Amino acid sequence: MHNVSVEKVISAPATDVWTALDEFGRVSEYNPHVATSKIIDGPETGVGATRECVFEDGGRIEEKIIEYSPGSEYTVEFIDVGSMPLKQNRVQIRVEERGDTAAAVTMAATFEPKYGFLGTIMAKVMMESRFRKTFEEVLNGLEAYVLKREDVTEEGRTDVAYE
Repeated sequence: MHNVSVEKVISAPATDVWTALDEFGRVSEYNPHVATSKIIDGPETGVGATRECVFEDGGRIEEKIIEYSPGSEYTVEFIDVGSMPLKQNRVQIRVEERGDTAAAVTMAATFEPKYGFLGTIMAKVMMESRFRKTFEEVLNGLEAYVLKREDVTEEGRTDVAYE
């Protein structure tokens, strides 16, 4: 198994960050690699929530929440990895309060590549760095999304705009 972890501090209350992450079917709103996403089985969030993510290139995956602690973290297991060279992948997303106006968000993957020994070499040489880069991009997208939502509500509107 291989492990990759990335943390980002976002200048927004932890509750705002969690709210965005907890809209499990809406990951395409902030993940720059996901063209569309939707809940395909189970509840909207929490254990059993299952989403489909379709990428810009038409590839797709299915992910299911297998562990869930409201307001703080969840773990997602890839139940269909599509064309990704993975046997197994689990991603834990955790939000920790850092004062009233900041939150640390950690994305941590534990994965096993396909292709035996060759896959292990690929994981060390390419996949671990690709996971890190992707997590950084997702967390940057999350930050922009959360801050944009804050701006909308600060303008005095009670609804949240989604584009």
